[in-house]
Amino acid sequence: MERKKLELIQFSRALVPFLVMLFHLSGTMMAYFDYNLLGFSFIPISGGVNYFFALSGFMMYYIYRGRIGQMHQLKSFLFNRFIRVYPLYWLLTCLFLFVLFLNPDFSVGHETDIDTLITSFLLIQSPTELEPVLNVAWSLVHTVFFYFVFSLLFFSKVNISRVIITIWALLTIAFSLGYLYIDHYLIRFFFNQYNLIFLAGIFCAYCITHFKMNVKVSILLIIIGGMGFPVIWLNSIHSFIPISFDMGTGLASALIILGLGSVDMQKDMNIPRIFNYIGNAAFSIYLSHNFALDLLSELISQLSVYDYLGGWLTSMVLLFLMLSIGCLVHSFIEKPLVQLIKKGIFEKRNSLFDPVKKTV
Repeated sequence: MERKKLELIQFSRALVPFLVMLFHLSGTMMAYFDYNLLGFSFIPISGGVNYFFALSGFMMYYIYRGRIGQMHQLKSFLFNRFIRVYPLYWLLTCLFLFVLFLNPDFSVGHETDIDTLITSFLLIQSPTELEPVLNVAWSLVHTVFFYFVFSLLFFSKVNISRVIITIWALLTIAFSLGYLYIDHYLIRFFFNQYNLIFLAGIFCAYCITHFKMNVKVSILLIIIGGMGFPVIWLNSIHSFIPISFDMGTGLASALIILGLGSVDMQKDMNIPRIFNYIGNAAFSIYLSHNFALDLLSELISQLSVYDYLGGWLTSMVLLFLMLSIGCLVHSFIEKPLVQLIKKGIFEKRNSLFDPVKKTV
């Protein structure tokens, strides 16, 4: 099945890391220098991770929709998901642990606990419900779980898989709305409202691949979704709409993705190469930016850079350095690492089928 490259979706992948970095940067600037960058330090989080949740569900269905029900595709799916997430994550986690060994002041107290180390490296939910060693990886725990849920669709009895996922989705809605409640960390994890955001992304991909939406309506959805983020940010402070932060930003994300994907399917779009590159580097930027921010903030604080540059310029320098480090990680660590693993697996597989050569 031919798959069209979605340029606007790729463009959004390049923009969302800036949103996540900006909010983390605002909190750091307030903590270190008492500088409220763009007034964002009063807002708890950006909601950008929820966009990535929705986008993950969207891309999984969009890429693999033609392979649903094909059991022989399951191994390839799981392998590709594994090398996309774990190798780089493990490497950065080990690097962070090494930094903690050199400077324990970066620790919040639980990173070297044995249960935290085990659950962190496996990317499974911790019984203590504390963040992994690399704190941004909390989102990867949910992402990996959803990969396994999605993998059910590769089984040959796909209708049974769909029923299981539907029941799971309905239970998640019931737990999210408070109709069901069980006080156990696994129940809170398995039926977390983040699952609904992933499923919303799948729904968006289903819509754009099965229906043709008016371009003007698609643009309207993008505008409404874009406006939804600042509305939910304000709502987190003033509570004028009865909706949770995650559900609000998740809904806004789904509207944006649905609109962008619909336009992409109908129009041939082109984005600058720099945004295409940053979109490809989004995972590296996300994984490394908070780690880099912690180290850079400490360095800038000790060098009194803030006293010379002021709040705005210091913030822009940090933002540029975080982005640059993320791009370097992508180009010189993530890409070579993935290629090395693929090459090793490919060569090993070929060697198993090569005829044994006799030596004389």
